[in-house]
Amino acid sequence: MPASTEKLVRRAQAGDKEAFIVLMESHKLSLTRAALAILHNQEDAADAVAETVLEAFAHLASLRQPLYFKTWLTRALICNCYDLLRQNRRYVPVEELPAVQAQSLPEDRELDLRESLAALAENDRLVLTLHYMDGFKLREIAKMLGVKENTVKSRLKRSREKLKKIYLEREGTPCEEK
Repeated sequence: MPASTEKLVRRAQAGDKEAFIVLMESHKLSLTRAALAILHNQEDAADAVAETVLEAFAHLASLRQPLYFKTWLTRALICNCYDLLRQNRRYVPVEELPAVQAQSLPEDRELDLRESLAALAENDRLVLTLHYMDGFKLREIAKMLGVKENTVKSRLKRSREKLKKIYLEREGTPCEEK
């Protein structure tokens, strides 16, 4: 973590609201990506990010090591996303689920990759997003998810293989079996 981020965290812990705003703005994109990886819905992801920002503001003083701010913040976001999923499960009729999954494939490769990523299981999608898009190290992801580092390595390897297979199938290229 850059020294400037650590200084911002310390200033925000001391009550500097501007420092807190700068911190949240600098982490907004990575929080949104992680929330979308879990929730698949812009509105729900925005709700989870907003809830995480409120919690961070309320509990920032309890963070003992500013060095781990991003990990702490992302862990809170993941918990909020899972809470939101549990709440939504109570309200979403089963009949609506197939309609949400049935989407036409766009021509653009980036969108194909995003759709392929969306087709992965939640744990696979989350570990790929945290590692490749948000730049977390395996050790940090393991701590966030409460699993061993080797488990994260295994999930990451398996997730890459699944993503490659799904992407190649969508592109019409046969995938080699090992």
